[in-house]
Amino acid sequence: MRHLLPTCLVVLGLAASCGQKKTGTENAASLDDLNRALAVVTMRSGAFPPATNELAAFLALSGKTLPVPPPGKRLVIDPDKRQFVVVDQ
Repeated sequence: MRHLLPTCLVVLGLAASCGQKKTGTENAASLDDLNRALAVVTMRSGAFPPATNELAAFLALSGKTLPVPPPGKRLVIDPDKRQFVVVDQ
């Protein structure tokens, strides 16, 4: 029962991206994808924040790569929201 929610999130994530083959920067995950991956990997490992390679592996299941922030910005985890946010460098 404990693994039901993460499993459902993985299945929904894979189903949503099914058949969407992209290349280059179009293959980068969105901020929503990254936050979803963070939630699932955190639930699975029980630790927060997980290592970046765990997030990359989760995103790779749906054929996506880690996003690259815009110039002058960086991605950080907001500990209160428990989500990735884009902030100035």
